[in-house]
Amino acid sequence: MPVMDEFREERESIKQGTFKQKYQYFKDYYRTPLIITVLAASFILLLLFKFFTNKETAFYAAMLNCSPYDNTEQAFIQEYADAAGIDLAKSKITFDTVMYYKLDQVDETSYLTSQKLETFAGAGLLNVMLGTGEEFAHFANGIFFKDLREVLTTAQLEAYAPYLYYVDGALIQEAIDAQSAAGTGEPEPIVPLDPRHPEDMRDPIPIAIYVESSETLQSTYYFKDADKGIALGIYINSPHIDYDIAFIEYLLQH
Repeated sequence: MPVMDEFREERESIKQGTFKQKYQYFKDYYRTPLIITVLAASFILLLLFKFFTNKETAFYAAMLNCSPYDNTEQAFIQEYADAAGIDLAKSKITFDTVMYYKLDQVDETSYLTSQKLETFAGAGLLNVMLGTGEEFAHFANGIFFKDLREVLTTAQLEAYAPYLYYVDGALIQEAIDAQSAAGTGEPEPIVPLDPRHPEDMRDPIPIAIYVESSETLQSTYYFKDADKGIALGIYINSPHIDYDIAFIEYLLQH
């Protein structure tokens, strides 16, 4: 059988395969060259970011699977800047809506978004992430975000209690232990519990906060399934925690 015919048959069988089979095919044939390309592109992106940004970035939000509505974003930025005391003549605020990620799709867009998030977070450029559904849960259960008990006061935690988003630290630790025992670099999958019910968890950790009650946010940005909850997490190495807290306060008051 000609090589091209074998290749076509293999591709056809992969199309009918399971998600795990598709992911393995992706890793075997595309991941290595894609990683090299992404790393090079990320390095260039960081250089360009620093070169062309003549203002200090005071606040950078990763808006996962989100789209802005027309002609409303600049007013939103200005209102938040005023509330947080950020001088836009000297500093920059970015709401990055070019981040699309789907757990059930092994595609270049999702992979590039994941690499961009890792690169920017690793460089200490990201303040917060906003997102919905299982995609946000994927990052929340990866412990990318701060335990809000470390950054909010007791009074704030009590005031925001109805809006807190929890993960189960026990499940996460079990996944880490399983990964270590297996000796693999791939994280063990976690089936997250309902983030609104810490009473069902062995070790509930408030890792994010629901902000879908913000009319200003929802009139400025479109999130799929926003009615089920828009969550906001603060990155572990966020460069400006005070601005992050000010953003939470702004959203919950507007």
